Amino acid sequence: MTADPTSTVVERRASGRLLLVLFFAAGALGVGACGTDESAGNDGGAGQSGAGGGVAGHGGSGGTTGAGGSTGTGGTTGTGGSSPAGWLYTNGSKVYVSNGNGGGTVWVGRGVNTDDIYLCGYNNSLWMTNSDQTLETMVSGILSGWKPTFLRLSLSMDSDVTVSSWLTNPAQYKTPMTNVINVIGTHAGVYVLVTLRSDASMILQDTTDGDPEATGIPSDSTTTPNATMFPTGTDAVYVALVDSFANSSFVLFGLTNEPGGNKRTDATLSAAMSHAVGVIRAEEDRLGVPHHVVSVQGNGWTGDISFYATTPLPYDNVVYEVHGYPPATSSYTYSNIPVIIGEYGTLDSGSAPAFFADVESKKIPTLAWDLDSFSNCAPDLVDVNQSASGLTPTAWGTLVQNYLLAHAP
Repeated sequence: MTADPTSTVVERRASGRLLLVLFFAAGALGVGACGTDESAGNDGGAGQSGAGGGVAGHGGSGGTTGAGGSTGTGGTTGTGGSSPAGWLYTNGSKVYVSNGNGGGTVWVGRGVNTDDIYLCGYNNSLWMTNSDQTLETMVSGILSGWKPTFLRLSLSMDSDVTVSSWLTNPAQYKTPMTNVINVIGTHAGVYVLVTLRSDASMILQDTTDGDPEATGIPSDSTTTPNATMFPTGTDAVYVALVDSFANSSFVLFGLTNEPGGNKRTDATLSAAMSHAVGVIRAEEDRLGVPHHVVSVQGNGWTGDISFYATTPLPYDNVVYEVHGYPPATSSYTYSNIPVIIGEYGTLDSGSAPAFFADVESKKIPTLAWDLDSFSNCAPDLVDVNQSASGLTPTAWGTLVQNYLLAHAP
């Protein structure tokens, strides 16, 4: 069941780019109690994980508990045996890094969100020269001063004054962004979630709340917004991204950001996500490369992934992404699907320690929002000073930086 957010929506504008943050009051999101079936299920066919698990429900308002959550079933999972050393794969409810010999160790990526060459709206018309070098300098400072092992880099190609594409005019966007992503890959042990935040081929955006750029859903040949311009919908973009990073073990693919806001059904999102994962898998198989981990997003501004726990997507190496400001514990706690927290924020010195301790105990990868020194994309991890090298942490940033440094490899 889709959660019915009763939270406060705060709009933020940054150099012409509208961003939406969903602030979750304690106990305000969701209606279900924990599911009761935590026993192991029967194994499926080869490569199938049959682990059952109850879907963690959400705390009711005022601390009351709603009806019992539904029982989850195991989804298709990856195995270390088919993954070269250093590649990520999923198994059960965890993400692993392969040892190349049929096994691996649990991977707990810890890091931050940063932005593409649009710089969260500062470079909204792509007026800057050598913007990739500017972004590379900022990323270098993040990696050296914050020691993350995980970055989320959003491709915002339909978010600002100048619309770009991964498929046309490579010099405008594809080439500089490929340069930046490949630079990240030179840092041992660092992985990057390359998220297709917005693209002109996406559909069903949330226009009611005035935030279409952040809420696109991938289209296909039957749902494309323009059959002449995008004959296969967003499929062609995913194929091109696979082609760009086919052999990049450090890359994970994120399908979108916060699809549909809270205006679309779970079934609509699940079908679109499943199709997009299938497109990625088909291209990887055509190229004969390992399957990358693919992150799929939920409903309610990606605050609710409970419907995936009930019916996981039928593909290997899929993780389920949650956003929350701050995230409710129940929103990321599931026994039968692997979860990453793709955005989190609005924690303070009182609440942060418990959150960090919880995600560590559950071995959940996390990405704090947002580290960009060029434009206000609150909650900001660093001062907005238009300096690629002057990454001065805010109070929020200091909490995250201390957490990352405490777990630095």
